Amino acid sequence: MPSPNYTLCLPPGTHVTVEPNGNCILSHPLIELLVAARNGYDWPAGTGANISQQCVLNLEMEVAGHLDLLDADAAHQIVVRVSDWAENNDMAHAQLVGATADAKTRMQTAILELIHPGQEALGIDQLCQLPGIRLVIASKIFRFCVPLVGAAIDRHASYFFNSLPITGDGRGTYFLREWTNRRHTSSRLAIYQQNYYEINKEQYFNRYLPMLRCIANTLNMLKIKYCCAATNQMKKWRPADVEMAAYYWWACYGAR
Repeated sequence: MPSPNYTLCLPPGTHVTVEPNGNCILSHPLIELLVAARNGYDWPAGTGANISQQCVLNLEMEVAGHLDLLDADAAHQIVVRVSDWAENNDMAHAQLVGATADAKTRMQTAILELIHPGQEALGIDQLCQLPGIRLVIASKIFRFCVPLVGAAIDRHASYFFNSLPITGDGRGTYFLREWTNRRHTSSRLAIYQQNYYEINKEQYFNRYLPMLRCIANTLNMLKIKYCCAATNQMKKWRPADVEMAAYYWWACYGAR
């Protein structure tokens, strides 16, 4: 049985139209979905929207502080803290916590590439060569190191954007997914074989991030803001905010 790469479970009328000039037209159901999901972002589920969103803000500030004086130890702290927040699996997280001096230096080199415009893909590659890091965690490190540009990709977000219809252009993204076990009860982003990793990395940079950027720009152009539950302030959208909304909606309502 082939792995499930998309599903038709988004609310009726949820779609994007991409114009010839590259601008996005967002359907009203999609706008309503994104705003409600970003306002209510609460993950891990049950933490509380204000606490969950404050944790994100705190981690953004913490990572920014480490980037100001980026050495090997600071890079290691960034990786470990993001891995912990992202609930990386125990074995992988332990590898990152116990990283060697050489691995910490490689983390520093990779992060320097991540924050250098045009070198982000090289930074992702370098991170994914380290024990305990795959594309999902690497993308989350990118998201926190460059919060105005980066965004995470994982099983929920990949399913959402694979399933999001694009008028005149098929689906939003074409991330490859695979079954997590032989009983086929859930699926995940396919990143554990090099050829799948390369395909999904290409989707991440050439289709996913541009789409998130386009959606965020459109919402901002329309002067549609979301309310941050941690600060009670109305805020403009970044690509990461679009991803957070999509992730949370799919975690709550999407197919597994």
